[in-house]
Order: sequence, then structure tokens, then C-alpha cells
Amino acid sequence: MSHRVTQPQNSPQPTRGEVTRQRLLEHACREFARLGFHSTKVSNIVKASGLSQPTFYIYFDSKEAAYEELVHEFRRRLRIITKDLLIQKPIGGEALVKSLQFSFISFLSFLAEDPDLTEIGLFQPPGCTETKASLAVWIADNIAQEQELGVFSKDVDALTVARCFVGMIDQAARVPRDEMTLEELAMGCARVLCKGIGH
Repeated sequence: MSHRVTQPQNSPQPTRGEVTRQRLLEHACREFARLGFHSTKVSNIVKASGLSQPTFYIYFDSKEAAYEELVHEFRRRLRIITKDLLIQKPIGGEALVKSLQFSFISFLSFLAEDPDLTEIGLFQPPGCTETKASLAVWIADNIAQEQELGVFSKDVDALTVARCFVGMIDQAARVPRDEMTLEELAMGCARVLCKGIGH
């Protein structure tokens, strides 16, 4: 699952407390995705994890604290992906289309890694609204820099383009994999952004 912390090589083994805390987070993520934030109770989380309510409260003050930690980690990783996708030199034509296809593949691959975390971080309230707004701002920051390089036209402001990009990611992430390959889906999104839908 994407919210699991991978231990670097030669790092100390996680403590028993760290393992317990991670177990609670994983089951909290699953329950939030299954039931929604408002309908999920601490009792659901501890029952699913096989742990007790007192154990839960050793690590988290409330279900809100566990939820916020999960969503914060989701957004942190989205932010890193966005920064890494900044185009840093002038390109155009098919090279630009391919670059945008790669951007869509990167986002959609991340979102597919952990469907439960994506469900609570991107699709479900209350977290989805802030996630999408933040992602639009991060992408807009990239686009503004890319506009200065001449990669994109300045005819449309960066935030408007970014909001369209986020909407495409949101919808593309919901497309079943048996309907279209990731590459085809990403290429379609890239071509719409680069070339529009006119003749």
C-alpha cells in the first residue's frame, strides 16, 4: 500500500510500536475508503485491525488525527510528483505531447498504487476538495514557469489550465483498466491539452 513506509536498506527494523501504528493506519485507510469519513468510527478501525480502542488512543487522539495523517501523506507525495514533472527547457510539437503523456502516466500510476488512499485523498469528502485545490495550485506553479519558457501559450492563465488538468486526472483515474490502457488514456488527455478538440 502506498502509505506504508518502506524501510531503507541497512535501516533499523521498525519497533513494535511503529508496526502497531502502521497497522492502525492501514486499517483506518481501508475503513475510511469503505465507509466514508463521517460514517467511520474508531470502533470500526480497531475491529478491522484486531486491536483495542485503548491501543488506538495511544497513537492517535481521534479518528480525525488518523485521517489527517493519511491525507497529508497523500498530498505530500502528490506535491513531490508535481514538482518532478516541471518541464525545464523549451519543447513543442510531439515532444510536448509525449511529455504531457508522461505526466498523466505518473499521476495515474501513483493514484492506482493504493486505491483506498486515493479514495479518501482524491475522491471522497472532506479531504478531496482541499486536495484538488492544492494540486491545481501546484500544477499552476509549474505551468506558469513553463509559460515563461515558451512551452505553453499565455493566452489562458496558468490556474485555469491547471484546474482543467486536475479535472482530467480526476476523471481518468476512474476509468477501468479494461476499458483503455494507461498509455492510451494518458495520450488522449495529453492531446486534448496540447491540441484541443477542434479540427
